[in-house]
Amino acid sequence: MTTSFKAQLLWDNIIRKDLSAVHSMLENGHVNLEERDANGCTFLMVASEQGALNIVKELLQAGVDPNAVDNENWSALLCASKEGHLEIVIELLERNVNIEHADMCGWTPLMWACYKGNTNVVIELLDRGANPNVKADHNMTCLSWAAGRGHTEIVKLLLDKGAKVNMPDKYGTTPLIWAARKGHTEIVDALLGEGGNVDASGMNSWTAVLVATKGGHFDTVRSLLQHDPNVNATDKDGLTALAIAAREGYFEIVNDLLAKGAYVNLSDRNGDSILIHAVKGGHVDIVRALLKKYVDVDVPGQDGKSALYCAVEKGYTEIVRLLLQSNPDTELSTKDDDTPLLRAVRMRNEECVRLLLEKGAKVSASDKRGDTALHIAIRARSKRITELLLRNPRHSRLLYRLNKAGESPYSMDTYHQRGILPQIYGHGNLNATDAENLLGYEIYSSALADILSEPGLITPITMGLYAKWGSGKSFLLDKLRGLYLGLNILIFEVVFSVILLL
Repeated sequence: MTTSFKAQLLWDNIIRKDLSAVHSMLENGHVNLEERDANGCTFLMVASEQGALNIVKELLQAGVDPNAVDNENWSALLCASKEGHLEIVIELLERNVNIEHADMCGWTPLMWACYKGNTNVVIELLDRGANPNVKADHNMTCLSWAAGRGHTEIVKLLLDKGAKVNMPDKYGTTPLIWAARKGHTEIVDALLGEGGNVDASGMNSWTAVLVATKGGHFDTVRSLLQHDPNVNATDKDGLTALAIAAREGYFEIVNDLLAKGAYVNLSDRNGDSILIHAVKGGHVDIVRALLKKYVDVDVPGQDGKSALYCAVEKGYTEIVRLLLQSNPDTELSTKDDDTPLLRAVRMRNEECVRLLLEKGAKVSASDKRGDTALHIAIRARSKRITELLLRNPRHSRLLYRLNKAGESPYSMDTYHQRGILPQIYGHGNLNATDAENLLGYEIYSSALADILSEPGLITPITMGLYAKWGSGKSFLLDKLRGLYLGLNILIFEVVFSVILLL
């Protein structure tokens, strides 16, 4: 739409709030007051939006239509209410404009004032009979907008005028849920005081407690808990408030929910338990609090990962130690047949390996490739972890176990010029004084004794020892003889043949 030169000049004067120029143009006439801009906006709408009260009066006296609307169904009253221009709102209402006129989305002047927090305009509109329960697009109400945006005084004004406290939007979300989502505790208290349904659920099955927990709003959660909500309600993902708090590390909320009897052994749709969520987040205090409530530590989560496995995977040694105090099943494996010990070895986490071994984790367990912990340690060239795994002499047998690729830890070690196993089992210049403190000879002698004690062997047994001169073979043989005789097996004859490499 093309505007005339005089109309454009009037637009400019209104925007500049030049009352004298506007008055002069209106007095001289020759301006079509019905002209509009490209959006269908009238002179009165522009003046109302700009807050130019005296220009609004001039235009109204000049006979402009106060109820005229633009291309999106906006009126002058909508413009003034949205921007909070109280005196212009009053001036327009005195001209009997339609107080319930709504824009294309169904928003009335009252709804815009509530949304923007224009308290004085809300008071005026309510006093003049504006409907507090009008619904806009998605069934949003004035109370929902005011509650969600934290306009406490407006919420109370609407409630006093009969706003329905539990009126939901299109998705079932009530004003209480909107307020709780942002942690507006005073508004939550006001809504609950007027009968707000604490267990109503909206989008994504969220309740007020769930959204308040999700936002970490401690005070809001505490207020809601005073009204005995269902603390075990779940959202669309199967998460309870306790699961969310445990995942996010909200220790205070966890304690409040536990005090209200929240279930500790529920799992979400992925299979992860509340304990697993706390473990994944590394929240030690929350893990401890859940363990005090006798949470099940052996629930397999997503991909079959237990809480213990997740703690190892994340490298949370303190949590691993805590969980082991509750005697978990250390052999629970993932969908890939991975155990906590196998994962700890892969991650080269010596402390976790030590803790798991002390708790009896099986070194013989293997993954889907047939790899044992020793395969993994040797492949990673991790000498210290290999030593830990071989502390129990019986585990030396596993050095010759084949994986699905036909590899044994022993054969894998021989691929390297400087093998790990020779470093563990062979120490040069060994003497009897320090031998007791050396891991290698303890393992070597115990392992040989273990092998020689097999019931299937037929005596006499001949053992060949290939050793350099001065390497401590005499001490080793004495050690071996003592271990062997200590097995209390009737042996007819033992012959130790020593082949010396001169």
